[in-house]
Amino acid sequence: MKKLLFSFLIIALLIGILFLGVSYYIGAKLPALVDGFLSPHFSVSTFTESVEIVIPKGKSLNYVSNLLYEKGIIKNIRWFNYKAQLLDIDTKIQPGSYVIEPDMTLDDIFSLIQQGTPKKPIVLSIPEGHTIFQIAEEVERIGFGTAEEFINATNEIYTSQGLSFDTENLYFIMEGYLLPDTYHFTETTTPKDIALRMSATMNEFLETNYSERINELDISIHEVLTIASLVEREAYSIDEMPTISGVIHNRLSINMLLQLCPTVIYGYGKGKEHLSRVLYSHLQYENPFNTYMNLGLPPGPIAAPGRDAIHAALFPEKHDYLFYALSDDGHAFSKTYAEHLKNVANLRRLQD
Repeated sequence: MKKLLFSFLIIALLIGILFLGVSYYIGAKLPALVDGFLSPHFSVSTFTESVEIVIPKGKSLNYVSNLLYEKGIIKNIRWFNYKAQLLDIDTKIQPGSYVIEPDMTLDDIFSLIQQGTPKKPIVLSIPEGHTIFQIAEEVERIGFGTAEEFINATNEIYTSQGLSFDTENLYFIMEGYLLPDTYHFTETTTPKDIALRMSATMNEFLETNYSERINELDISIHEVLTIASLVEREAYSIDEMPTISGVIHNRLSINMLLQLCPTVIYGYGKGKEHLSRVLYSHLQYENPFNTYMNLGLPPGPIAAPGRDAIHAALFPEKHDYLFYALSDDGHAFSKTYAEHLKNVANLRRLQD
């Protein structure tokens, strides 16, 4: 009896070991066997031409598998999802534009959709002398967002950067504080991103190049950018910017009206509309920006000054000129009003 019981125990043990071995083999080999059997039937379709697909940002594995199925690239959505989840692909899908070639396997496709594609740069080119309203229109034209969103984003910078200049009479708070340049963005760029980038570029330019000079002149950045914007809109060329700046500084130093037409244009159009011709009635239009009626600088910049205009504002040419008038090639400068009238008469003769 004992020998029989012992024999049963040995047989049971052997059966158990055999069962565990078979289970291990099945557990280890069966998925591969199933995969090998099903893959040819459920993997990639027999399409013959390259197919381009676009995966937007944030799309799920189901979106991708349905897209591939609709394009005729895969044969079975469930099998694709199953394989992707086994390899943890569902958490690694990158947005982008992809080209699926006819000879690609599922593994090739999995590898591809994890790569993403470089975002194409979108160029935003802002000329010197543009106003914030014009910049906002360009932002909207290219498709980054609405002009209103951009203007609101510039207003937020005033608060976020802790700026303290008086904004009471300004049409656009950050007018003149965005550096004109050629910028490269992507399709995911927002109006706020653009405003912050342009503002940061201006800050970096001023701090890197002119912090000592600004302190030396004992002048605020707001005044620097205001003068620079006047130079930008008045100068015929870069070469005469320091001379124009010298005239502005000379008039300010003796409390003389600046009498600059661009300030009248800016105030009359409230920073938006542009006058093609300034009439005498415009000069009499009461507005804080009208430098024919108000002494000193206007409340703020009237445009976005470029690097050359900013340099000229901080390094005005030393001379005794108080007047200038257009000539056949730039401006003719004069020290007295009598000389100025002669230059104006010459201009009229040229125009006639």
